[in-house]
Amino acid sequence: MPIELLVTINETYIPPLKTLLNSIHQTESQPIHVWLIHRQIDPTQLKTLSDWITGHNMTFTACQAIPAVFGNAPITAQYPVETYFRLLSGQILPKTLHRVLYIDPDILAQGPLDELWQLDMQGRPFAAAAHQDQQLENRQRMQINHAYYNTGVLLIDLDRVRQLINFRDITAYITTHEDLPLVDQDILNGLYGNQVTPIDDKIWNFDVPSYANYLEGGLTPEWIAAHTRLLHYQRQPKPWQPEYAGPLGKNYQQAQISE
Repeated sequence: MPIELLVTINETYIPPLKTLLNSIHQTESQPIHVWLIHRQIDPTQLKTLSDWITGHNMTFTACQAIPAVFGNAPITAQYPVETYFRLLSGQILPKTLHRVLYIDPDILAQGPLDELWQLDMQGRPFAAAAHQDQQLENRQRMQINHAYYNTGVLLIDLDRVRQLINFRDITAYITTHEDLPLVDQDILNGLYGNQVTPIDDKIWNFDVPSYANYLEGGLTPEWIAAHTRLLHYQRQPKPWQPEYAGPLGKNYQQAQISE
């Protein structure tokens, strides 16, 4: 059975997505099926992307999220329709699909994903990592008594998500919480953060901008190279931008697909 990989992008993120998939292709022996949820990517670009993915020995399905899927959920400049793609993936993806691994396109794989894919989620809808940087600040801001999880890597039990998540709760939460700067990540933590199976950020969602903090905490570059599976280049600038001067830039360049 393949690893069912979920991505949600617009046209501008196609090159970083190719780099992510190229890095997975270089490090993963298991079959990969890529699910793309999008709003309105040009059909020609979708065909080009599909050909590129299948040329890298992966299979591909694109799902266009039609507005009717989102019911009365607020869609504004602050909360564009893409806000809901991960939270509502259970409603958008086929009911025959039971689990997906969501990965942000600003992530690089440097090891196989099968251990994460096969994780026992203990009946919970999500598995995610909590970054230590700004952890206390985010917990206080959100007024939560559990870890604040980063949703750049998110293992999703679609059956549980279909049972648990509804528009009414999301809409009510947005209405009563005016300041949600991290949008769907804040919504997930606020509504469902106490139902997340924790995974190790050092392995599965390594916060690249906090590289120095990891070293201060006892990790070594050798350990990171040997054990970390997913490097998350969150925040700006991104490693595909010329001005990037952050950590692990060479790692990204080795897998980078620019066109």
